[in-house]
Amino acid sequence: MAYNNQSRSSYDNKSNSKKDTKANPMVLLDTATRHLVTLEKEFTVAASWNPSLSFAKESVFAKNVINNNSYLTELAVQNPQSFGTAFLQLATSGLSLDPALKLAYLVPRMGRVFLDVSYIGLSRLATDEGLCQDIVVELVFTDDSFKSNGRRQSPEHSFDPFADKGPLLLTPEEEKAYTGERPRGVFRGVYVDYQMKDGRNLVYFLTRQELAAARSVSDSWKKTEKRAQSPWTTFPWQMVRKSAIKQTIHQIPGNRTRVATIIDYLNKDGGEGFRDTNATPLQSAQYEMSARQAAANHDVQPENSEQQPVSSGNVYEGQVVTPEPQQTQTDVQHKPASQASEEPQPPHAAQNSESTDGAQAMSDIPGVRVYAQRRIAKIIKRASIQMAFETSISVIKTEFEFNETEIAYGLRLIEESRRNILQAKLILGIENNDYSELDKFLGKLAVCEFKTKSLEFTQEIRAIADDLHALYEAAKETNNFTAFYSTLETVTFNPLRKYWDGIIASEKAA
Repeated sequence: MAYNNQSRSSYDNKSNSKKDTKANPMVLLDTATRHLVTLEKEFTVAASWNPSLSFAKESVFAKNVINNNSYLTELAVQNPQSFGTAFLQLATSGLSLDPALKLAYLVPRMGRVFLDVSYIGLSRLATDEGLCQDIVVELVFTDDSFKSNGRRQSPEHSFDPFADKGPLLLTPEEEKAYTGERPRGVFRGVYVDYQMKDGRNLVYFLTRQELAAARSVSDSWKKTEKRAQSPWTTFPWQMVRKSAIKQTIHQIPGNRTRVATIIDYLNKDGGEGFRDTNATPLQSAQYEMSARQAAANHDVQPENSEQQPVSSGNVYEGQVVTPEPQQTQTDVQHKPASQASEEPQPPHAAQNSESTDGAQAMSDIPGVRVYAQRRIAKIIKRASIQMAFETSISVIKTEFEFNETEIAYGLRLIEESRRNILQAKLILGIENNDYSELDKFLGKLAVCEFKTKSLEFTQEIRAIADDLHALYEAAKETNNFTAFYSTLETVTFNPLRKYWDGIIASEKAA
């Protein structure tokens, strides 16, 4: 295939991109493929936790997809950022584009390339993360034989699996407008049956009204002029199953970092659910990958990188913390006195020899300057808000590279800061029996030793907490608390012991 610089120039020129798209489909495909190749390093770093995930294999699948869809090829070239984000989501999720597996697909959506994850893919994520052993998602119609056995036992459900389900009708208005046949009757709702690793079952039911509410907040559905292209229109029953998993997965115990991340991507970037209007999902995902790369290389991103995303619920690793620009003497002179003292000034900002000693003044921490103490405090505060701890470590090592004591001081404070946040989220989860905030925190951390150890630690504590809950409920029924107290005595995590001591004291007082 011939390729020349003129073709590249025409691609780079935005005014001619659409013309060249139609005239040179092979050039477009080549451009998209070359962009795909540039993602290998980021993909490999993000997928380092999963040796079975191969860039070579997934890139072949991706190329086949865009090769067979000219519109998708156009979007991949016109919006390479969305193409890269979608492809790199594979690495963080652990899913595959293998069409035989039916886990995930590259599709055009809202003018961008998007990684669509099927309900089968969500089920695979849940089982791979150890949340459960198996998941069954079934639709229920009026002509089915259905009997609920509560939340702890699978329902009795029999139906003709080959019967046509008809269109998805969720509202009274849709029911009135439809006059066609419905072999299985009127759609009633959906249930998700999670089989846990210990053999128990947890069953959750969603009504038509709940599904209609979920559909109504989907960006792709709210825009009536685009509704025909919405996945709720093109793949309605798959969306019902996917929505059922998305609305119930958070209720089963266990760590769901990758599941939560991909659901957030589907809801916000894919327009399938609630969307933070202040979010910048493409920038966020891009910075997630760059922050991980920076942390892996112990490096800092260049100052001329693209505009950093604002902090929002759609940021995974958060903004990259970069050193503050140095102020000129004129800037300082024109600042009010109250503001001039707020920002920590570097030592070389001293304006004369008399103030040099003040700039190098030592804090009450041995070997740490006052300036360094203030600067490190600011870096850590920003890291705590933006979850960019690994990148902040790189910043501290770079800014204070000539002072080992200040580096050690900064690293110690970062470690304390993220440990305190972790413990606070864990305690909140124990008290409320809801670990969603903890899962969000862990999901936003870059891949590092701290994250690995935190996952192991929190999973252990949560397992103990679940065991104590089960033993306590059993003890109340039998009035025999021996096993409960015996297990409680072995608990070494003091907040968990204090929590149960409080419950026991309240029970005795009552």
